[in-house]
Amino acid sequence: MGIELLIPLLLLLPLLLITMRTRRQQREMAQMQQRLTPGQEVMTTSGVFGTVRGVDGDRVSVEVAPGVTTQWARQAIARILTPPSPGDSPDAGSSPDAGSSPDAGTSPGR
Repeated sequence: MGIELLIPLLLLLPLLLITMRTRRQQREMAQMQQRLTPGQEVMTTSGVFGTVRGVDGDRVSVEVAPGVTTQWARQAIARILTPPSPGDSPDAGSSPDAGSSPDAGTSPGR
């Protein structure tokens, strides 16, 4: 009788673990998207890199080139590449090496 209960539990355990991991990732992504502030370097889900210039509800203005600002849904921001500095403002320029590589700003020392 014990083995009949053990086999289904062993089959359901991986499914439970995968579901828990997926929910955690979704929760972390939503929290990251809520923390968006002007001045942050971001990457969209389609791979476009830019600087957040404004956040209005579910819309995010991202400057993808000097003077070129595009509108994105907040959910389209895949990751934040650099955290905002206390002195950052939407009009402040970025350093010359910011955004030069996909891993810019993700090193543990920054």
